[in-house]
Amino acid sequence: MTSPIAWMNGELISYSQAAIPVWDLGVVAGASVSEMARTFAHKPFRLSLHLERLLPAIHKIGFPEPYDKQQFMEGINGVLDHNLPLIPTDRDLGIVMFSTAGPNPTYLGSELARTTRATAAVHTFELPFETWRPQLLDGVHLRTTSVRQIPDDCFDVRLKVRNRLHWWLADQEAMHQEPGSKALLLDHAGFIAETSTSAVHLVCNGRIVTPDSCVLNSLSSQLVEEFARTQGISFERRPVPLGEFRYASEAFLSSSAATLLPVSHVNGEQIGTTIPGPVFNQMATAWSTLVGIDIVQQVLGAQT
Repeated sequence: MTSPIAWMNGELISYSQAAIPVWDLGVVAGASVSEMARTFAHKPFRLSLHLERLLPAIHKIGFPEPYDKQQFMEGINGVLDHNLPLIPTDRDLGIVMFSTAGPNPTYLGSELARTTRATAAVHTFELPFETWRPQLLDGVHLRTTSVRQIPDDCFDVRLKVRNRLHWWLADQEAMHQEPGSKALLLDHAGFIAETSTSAVHLVCNGRIVTPDSCVLNSLSSQLVEEFARTQGISFERRPVPLGEFRYASEAFLSSSAATLLPVSHVNGEQIGTTIPGPVFNQMATAWSTLVGIDIVQQVLGAQT
């Protein structure tokens, strides 16, 4: 088979056939827990950590747990073994894993719903380096919006879920304000939270600062903290007021897929004097050393 495959409910199938039933609560209510990992030079990166975040989240929310870590890992490896040879050696794959709350009894019927399992899946996609290239060169423009982060009394926002309408609405509002920008969500107290795809980091007085509440338990942010500690840079998790951007010498975003992207403007105001900044470069060098590939050059070398 020369087209990509996916893993769904324990079976390897054609990617074109991978679909969630319309009666699944993952579709009906957005009730799904997910993870995003990736490869570097065609090697998967820290899959165990992503599964160790996914499976407890499934349990904590109370979804069915049809597959264990070993079964998910076998599914991931099967998909990667087939899909990686389909892309050039200088490209890499994003790896998506998710599991839903299962069937909606109203749509499917109570009797059939009791014997129908939840949907669990793994699929991949070629990472869009061309999309990130201008952001890496010129910096990301962030805009705060009227849409706020979901508060912790709704559900634990540290868990990576697919209930993301608020992020989509915020990004639409930000792009209406300034085409090409991304939304920076605030919590209901007015403190910085995160973007729809990334954790936010500021560099203030030589310290890396990032929000500690109303944000995803970000594995990429944990990696930045790991790099900072080894390089003697102070790292703080605490409430961060929006106004603190005025005192930041630089700012950047982190995510498992895009790794690091510098921030150049927040609400039209420039952050720092160079893009990317020196601390960003230190973090990027450390990340590149760890994964054995220059993460900056991989993006910059992408053909547009």
